Amino acid sequence: MVIAITGTFGSGKSTVLSIFKSLGAVTVSADTIVHKVLEREDIKEKIADVFGPEILRNGELDKKALAERAFSSSEMRRKLEEILHPIVFEEIERVVRENSDKTVVAEVPLLFEVKAEESFDVVITVVASEDVVMKRLLNRGFSEDEIKRRLAHQLPAEYKVERADYVIDNSEDLYKTRLKVEKIWNDLLRR
Repeated sequence: MVIAITGTFGSGKSTVLSIFKSLGAVTVSADTIVHKVLEREDIKEKIADVFGPEILRNGELDKKALAERAFSSSEMRRKLEEILHPIVFEEIERVVRENSDKTVVAEVPLLFEVKAEESFDVVITVVASEDVVMKRLLNRGFSEDEIKRRLAHQLPAEYKVERADYVIDNSEDLYKTRLKVEKIWNDLLRR
């Protein structure tokens, strides 16, 4: 079984993914793949071609500047996605192939935005209240403006909830979130 975890920026998708891993699932994260891909020289060159050579500082990507430019408009975001998304989905497919006898859970933040939901057997949307999301992201060093810009480029949580097989509200403490994940995991194992 191949399961996708999605949700909006700051909803706690990575937390839910780590709980699934602790329960025995093979896990893969699109964000982790992106971080690795951004270290590749060929990708740095492609990004510099699109976003300008000043996006590189001493041969390294200025990720903060890249995020600012990428989230400045839908067109710029789309250009970055065209570089990264094919590689991300190739890596997810590789993990699924190599673990065909296991349950694989993939964290795919932009699942619905890139219309990839049909590639998965089950879709879980993680949500959290606006206050909780804002607090989490501010604590991680994002400015309120950055948060609003990124959220503006994602489909609303309501859209993702309507299309999910399961929804996990991650507004409360870790213990309660873990209980919700365990309930879904046990339900999936019974299938």
